[in-house]
Amino acid sequence: MTIAKILAFGALFFSIQGKAEMYWQADPRPPRFCLQNFNAYGPIYASKVEERTERMTGLLQGIPKCEVVHLQEVWNDSHIDQIEKSLSRQYSISSPNREAKIGVMSLFMGDIKGRQTVDFTINNEGGVLDTVRGAFNVKKAYHVVRAGFYEIAEDFFFMNTHLHPTSQAVRLTQVLDLLQWRLKNQTEKLILSGDFNADLDSVERKFLMLALGTRDAMEESLGGVYPQGYCTYCAGNPLGWMLSDHTFDYIFFSNVGKSETSLKVLEGQVNMRGTPRKPLSDHYGVRVEFSVDSEKSTLGSDVLEARRLQALEVFAVVGHILKQQKEAEFQPYFGLLQDLAQQLKKRSGTFNAYFEKFH
Repeated sequence: MTIAKILAFGALFFSIQGKAEMYWQADPRPPRFCLQNFNAYGPIYASKVEERTERMTGLLQGIPKCEVVHLQEVWNDSHIDQIEKSLSRQYSISSPNREAKIGVMSLFMGDIKGRQTVDFTINNEGGVLDTVRGAFNVKKAYHVVRAGFYEIAEDFFFMNTHLHPTSQAVRLTQVLDLLQWRLKNQTEKLILSGDFNADLDSVERKFLMLALGTRDAMEESLGGVYPQGYCTYCAGNPLGWMLSDHTFDYIFFSNVGKSETSLKVLEGQVNMRGTPRKPLSDHYGVRVEFSVDSEKSTLGSDVLEARRLQALEVFAVVGHILKQQKEAEFQPYFGLLQDLAQQLKKRSGTFNAYFEKFH
């Protein structure tokens, strides 16, 4: 072999070795995962559910996939069957909606380590639509899955829910139900998504974020301010029932947990629209990618105290709404709210301790 050939062979060898080392080098970025939320619009009166679901599952099987998918409005066994048949190879599927008509189901590309489903204590306001829902035993609830992912050294609580469609007072009690669960389950970070039937400027959204100590992931992906014209339930959608734009679908997250890490939002988008003439649902989907950073974020005492004052203001508004309700079932929630406010004022108690862990 000539010297030239030896040198050429050596250059090729070291080039291949270098590329192999680059290929096997660990990704230096923090671990990450993605959550997709989507209201699949599957009640018995909805049109073309099977056809829309086929297109929906096709998108969910596409690249890049999300490790977690939260669905709402999946009511019927045939709808559940279609989703499970299409996605069971890619996802572990938790379908509490098969056991009770609560409409939510959760899908994971990871290990499901525990699950719990809880009906909201107050499920209706007594209107005509609630009478129909009651006749079919249709309820609102929340479904929590504890799950973990490969290469992430902690588990997370994923909460999937759908709040009452028309009553603000009922929705506020449902937020308090979510809070009571969270106060008993603080070991892991919480990612909460669903159809909240509450707009960006609503009391419900403010109350949820302050009481549960959550951040709005999509808002953070947009630099802290929602742009004008943003909507997930939009007037231009032919499947929609409203004449104006609304935002009902959110992904919230709480960094409270035993692990000394922080969830941070990398990217968010409104998606799963379908086409203008053939939308996938009356709602659009929301998708957020998170990273799990190794350092715990900190919050200054001045920011904490500003949050405390803001929370007390919002709690007073919520208390006024609940106190006006004539039904006796609302009274325990009014009393609970008063207790939470007193804890914040006195800077003591279980809720206050949780509130001060916000970061």
